[in-house]
Amino acid sequence: MKIFTNFDTSLRNKIFNDYKQQYGEENTLCFWRSKLYKITKVTLPLFVLTLLTVFWLLFFYRRLDGEYFWYVIAAILIIDLVFFFPVLGKYIDYKMDFIVVIPNSVIMYEQSGIFKRNEVTISAQSIKTISIQKSGLLYSLFDNGDIIILTEGDNEHNGEMVFHRIPRPEKRRNQIVKVIGIDIKANQNPQT
Repeated sequence: MKIFTNFDTSLRNKIFNDYKQQYGEENTLCFWRSKLYKITKVTLPLFVLTLLTVFWLLFFYRRLDGEYFWYVIAAILIIDLVFFFPVLGKYIDYKMDFIVVIPNSVIMYEQSGIFKRNEVTISAQSIKTISIQKSGLLYSLFDNGDIIILTEGDNEHNGEMVFHRIPRPEKRRNQIVKVIGIDIKANQNPQT
């Protein structure tokens, strides 16, 4: 689905296929947020919101006359919308945010709503370290974490690119290192 020029749900496949044709399948890597992110940030909150809505509707239906019940329905729907939009934002993050790694650079696509998309490209030569941060019991149990790419010379993003909630982050880091062809250990422990 394509809405305006900034919101295209098939963008990930188009870009990945373009780079795969240009650099070859073994030199192109594309990954996105984990399914655990979708479950914890989208599916579970929608389920809880639906459950609470049904509960409150049944509760007020049994206690109020038919005259006031419509006001309660309107109030509950407004409250549902307030809680629904942040969940929709998380779903857009899950569906539209991704990273593409090619031999000379790392490109991060980040969608913020339907009107704003950021594309950040980092040259492979400016990458200093690729680190992993895991936080939270659930994400640690299911091997999910954040990949942090530290660069030199990038003032706009404080010298780092962060991609949250990636499945198997150690494996992804090794794949990134292999595709861009840098020696992270040499950059972390310079010889004197």
